[in-house]
Amino acid sequence: MKKFWKTILLLGGTAVAAHFGLKAYRRINGIVKLAKSLPEFLANVYGETPQLNLNQGIGHITIKIGFSQEILDKHDDIENTVREYIDDFYPEVAKCSVEVDLHVKGEEGEDESELDEAYEEPKQKTEDVLDPEDK
Repeated sequence: MKKFWKTILLLGGTAVAAHFGLKAYRRINGIVKLAKSLPEFLANVYGETPQLNLNQGIGHITIKIGFSQEILDKHDDIENTVREYIDDFYPEVAKCSVEVDLHVKGEEGEDESELDEAYEEPKQKTEDVLDPEDK
């Protein structure tokens, strides 16, 4: 009787692990496909290829989209368009919490370089060490 329950427990655990593994695979596969197709879709809709950055966390996805200032001023429905596109074509990704962040193209990279310039590593004292052969 113990062997029967052990077998049932092993099969049940394997089935649960396979279920969650398959869900994770589908979500990651959907994000990879989204990263490839979303810039093309937005270029067709708005006439400009955006700068795109996708980050996945546990249970949420952050999409940072960079357009020129003219496109951002002219179209105020970019975030809704992206959400509808994800809902229609990538339902496994839409199940997560999706955060869409719009910014001016090229602006984010400048912020990182300013931070690098502001941070300077402390200089370490170095002592001259003579090799015994040099004496």
